[in-house]
Amino acid sequence: MSTSDQAAVLEVLHQIEIAWNRYDSESIAAWFREDASLIQIYGGQLDGRAAIEASHRAILDTIYKGSHATFTPRRIRFVRADVAIVFAHARVSFTEGNEAREVETRPTLTLVKEQGKWQIVAFHNTRISEMPAAARVAARLAT
Repeated sequence: MSTSDQAAVLEVLHQIEIAWNRYDSESIAAWFREDASLIQIYGGQLDGRAAIEASHRAILDTIYKGSHATFTPRRIRFVRADVAIVFAHARVSFTEGNEAREVETRPTLTLVKEQGKWQIVAFHNTRISEMPAAARVAARLAT
């Protein structure tokens, strides 16, 4: 893939981070295609840009009000010249009551390029949590 496409895909992730830190749900949603889907960290599914915007508006006005997010790309895989999968790491720092909290996730974004513009068609966000002992054993056996 061209370095300009790689830069453009990375810029999508960067712009989402900027929009989050401005608490701007409309700018976050603008990077999603109208028919996009987003799976939240707890498994809820949002279908369509309007639902994605409304959900972000709700969380940025409540539980993540005053939060700070970082989105770090880990790997980009171009499936075709017009389809990219981005594997990332995200960290959101926020305050709950008087206590500092942090949530770490592994977002996976699928983007398509249409008419020269990259947009997200699918965003799956998985919360990073401690793996149960049995799963750790199984993971070691698989390698």
